[in-house]
Parts: sequence; structure tokens; C-alpha cells
Amino acid sequence: MTDWTALPISDATRARLLEIGYTAPTEVQEATLEKALAGKDMVVMSRTGTGKTGAFGITIAERCETTPILQAVVLAPARELTVQVAEELRRIAAGRGLGVQAVIGGDSMAEQVRGIEAGAQVVVGTPGRVLDHLRRGTLKFDRVMILVLDEADKMLDMGFAQEMSDIMAFLPETRQTLLFSATIPLGIRGLIYHYLEEPSWVLLSEDFAYVKEVDHRYVLTPRLSKDDVLYKLIEYDNPPSSMIFCNTRSEVRMVANCLSRKGLPVAMLSSDLPQKKRERVMAQFRSRGIHHLVATDVAARGIDIEDLTHVFLYSTPDSPENYIHRAGRTGRIGKGGVALSLVSASDLVSFNRLVNRYHLDVKERTVPRDEEIRERKVARVLARLSEEAGAAPPDDLESMRDVAEALSQHPERAKLLAYLVSRDFSGPIAGEEVEAEETESMAASPRAQSTQGAQGGQGGQERKPGKGGRRGRRRPRPPNR
Repeated sequence: MTDWTALPISDATRARLLEIGYTAPTEVQEATLEKALAGKDMVVMSRTGTGKTGAFGITIAERCETTPILQAVVLAPARELTVQVAEELRRIAAGRGLGVQAVIGGDSMAEQVRGIEAGAQVVVGTPGRVLDHLRRGTLKFDRVMILVLDEADKMLDMGFAQEMSDIMAFLPETRQTLLFSATIPLGIRGLIYHYLEEPSWVLLSEDFAYVKEVDHRYVLTPRLSKDDVLYKLIEYDNPPSSMIFCNTRSEVRMVANCLSRKGLPVAMLSSDLPQKKRERVMAQFRSRGIHHLVATDVAARGIDIEDLTHVFLYSTPDSPENYIHRAGRTGRIGKGGVALSLVSASDLVSFNRLVNRYHLDVKERTVPRDEEIRERKVARVLARLSEEAGAAPPDDLESMRDVAEALSQHPERAKLLAYLVSRDFSGPIAGEEVEAEETESMAASPRAQSTQGAQGGQGGQERKPGKGGRRGRRRPRPPNR
């Protein structure tokens, strides 16, 4: 494995990278940094979670000077991604003394202007808000020498083509442009040829755009049974954190309400949620105050959660590329994960299209039986009780020994024990529903959260698509080999 000494970066940046946990360059960083640091325009296609932000972040940190003049601009499609990129660039650029300002909608324009005027050398923003600043004259691009288009394919999908074109008119012709993305569909080629000058192409995921470490699964289920099936899968696998993708905001609300009523610690993320509330939801999710996040593609764009183990696709995405972005929320930088699609009869055509488009090695899962789920929950509660009892002071346990012995002889001991366990380890919030669009969190009670302990494995028998099952049942076709 290459280390940082093999790449042409300064001692200050190298020390900073090691300090913040960049022990060695990832594949995409190793493949791009030399040319990027030399000022070349680049098109980089690399699967999600491979360290693309670090690649252009290091380039910016190395090429920008500490002069209080804006020198680098990063455009990103969504607010959450913009905030994450800005935070990561601050970490990387701290070794060089550079300032980074995030520019997003839903946040204070005045605060952003103060950050720009304070001499930020780097601005990270969404196209709409960046264009607002340019038109007001609060941003000046005349000295910008680096432009980064992050997730450029999604910016086009989200309708930012005109804003991006308008922004380009404010930029100097002599600049470096770096385009990073997980996929590069045909529609993005025009953008590349219009705005990049003889770019170097680095295609690290052309044949395997999906995250290779992800275990791709599907469950065949009637459309009206998806809520119940999703709940059973979550209860059986017991993931410490998961994202659940829906195609519409109304689906997000419906699924979040369903899981909340069953007592799961869940929140929803909507594209029209105010930025401060989005940040609170994400802070809860990262700290594991909530374990499950329900979102649309737009709302969840750019979310990067460390150790996210499961992605559930409640609805089949509108395009094969969106499947890659959804599945890519897990399996980050070499870690494993599960992408599990709930496929109804109406989803079969779309699901088969994405399976064949990316040659996915997708396997079927059966829905866990109620008995299997109960056994898992019992095992988790007993394991947690044993762990907590082992950590309790011996004197505390000794003082309650008489009560425990009396309880073991009591004629209603099963009922009493069930009450004690349910009080601390299980139980839904009865009747809790979301009544307003801006409500961002539906976290269950501590007793519901306490069952989210040991992580489970895969339930049911594993089968390849198209094998077994009832006669006449339609199944997704296996990918072409």
C-alpha cells in the first residue's frame, strides 16, 4: 500500500492527514492527486465512499494560498452534502491555515456574507445559493483557480443545469475544473466537454459502479405488505443504524409513522425541512439517538454515515443510477453492508433493469417468521440483562437477592417478570403519529431503543433469483452473466 510520502504533498498537509486519521491514500486519491496537484482538469468516476472528498480536498489545501482571497469553489447538489464537504475540507485545510465557508439555502445569508468577507479561501455551496451570492455581488469569482463539481450527475438530475451554466459565466477561463462522481451517464458528457479543458479521465468504477462490498438482497412482497415486511426485517436484523429510501415525501411520512407506531427509534428527512432541523436530525442519527432514517433521494443526497450497516429500498428507484447512490450509503471505504430491496409485482420491470444494468449479484431473502423474530428479541434482551448484571456492584445485587428468590416462587412470576422487562427493554409508543410536515423526529422511548443492542444476521433461507417458490410466481430475473 502506498503511503503519503510517495505523493507530492507538503509536510504540513501530510502531518495533518495523519493527525485526522488519513493513514494512507485510498485508490482514488492515489490515482488522481499527482495530476490534480499539477493543475490538470480531471473527470473522476469512482464508486461512493472511496475518498473522493479527500482527493479534491487535498488538492485545494495544497494549491491555495493563505491570502484572504477566494481561490476555490466546490459545487454540490444538496445542503447536507455541502455541510459535510465543508466540514471535511476544514479538517484537511487546517494544516495550511485556510478558511472554508459553506453557502447553502435555509441558512443565514448575513452569516455567510460575514464568513466570505472574513477572507475564506474556499467556498462550498449548492448551485442556487452560490448564484444568489454572485448576483448580489457578495461573492467574487475573479480570482478562483479551482472549481470542483461534486456529484455532478445528480446536480443535473435535480435540475441545476441552468444554475451551473450561469455560475460558469462568473468564473475565469483559466481555471482548473475537477469533476467527481459515482456514475457518469451519457447526459453528463455535454457538461464535461463544455466546461473542462482536455481533462484526464480516471475511471475506477466503470464496470463496477456499485459498491463491491455491499451484499445486494431483495424480498418479494405484495405492495400492501411492505410496511409489515420492513418492520420484520429490521426487528430480525436489528441493525445499529439503517437508512430507508422512498420515492416520495408522502411515502417517507407513511413509513416513518408506521415504524414509529411499532416503537422503533426512527426519524424522517424531508427535502423541505429547515436546515437547522435537518442538522438536529442528522446529529441524532450520528450519535445513535435514533437508529433508522427514512428519506427520499433528494433529502438524503450526500449523507455519509460511518458504519451504516443497512440500506432498505422501500421503493424501487426511478433510475438505475439512483440505486447506486442509495446502496452506496453503506459499504463505505471497504466496509461491508446490506442493500435490501422490497420488490412488489409493480416493481419487477424497474428492478430487473437495474440488476441487469450493473450486473448485480443479487440474492433473494425470505421474510423472517414471527417465531424467529421473537427468538432474536429474547436473545438480545437476555444478553443485555446479563451484561448489565455483570457490571452492577455486587452489593446492589445482594440487597435484592431476597426479592429475586421470592419472585421466582411467586404464582404470577411470568407476568411480573414480563412487566419488569417491558418497562426497560421493549414496548412501542402507543398511538404516536406525526401531525406536521416539519416534524423531524419520531424517536421511540428509551425502552424501545434499549432493544437495539447486539446486531443480528440475515434471516430466512438464501436463494438465487428465479429458483424455488410457488408455481407461476414472478421473480426478478438474475443478472446476465
